Amino acid sequence: MVDDDKRAAILDRRRRGESIRVIAAGVKVSVGVVHKTLAAAAEGKPH
Repeated sequence: MVDDDKRAAILDRRRRGESIRVIAAGVKVSVGVVHKTLAAAAEGKPH
């Protein structure tokens, strides 16, 4: 999926209230990757 640095950036940006599209553009990954990363984190799954 994504490396640890990008995963941490995605989760941090979401905590600050950024939208999935803004996060995707900022981290330079697809919207789908952001969505899957957030969903996995919400379920408590390891990366």
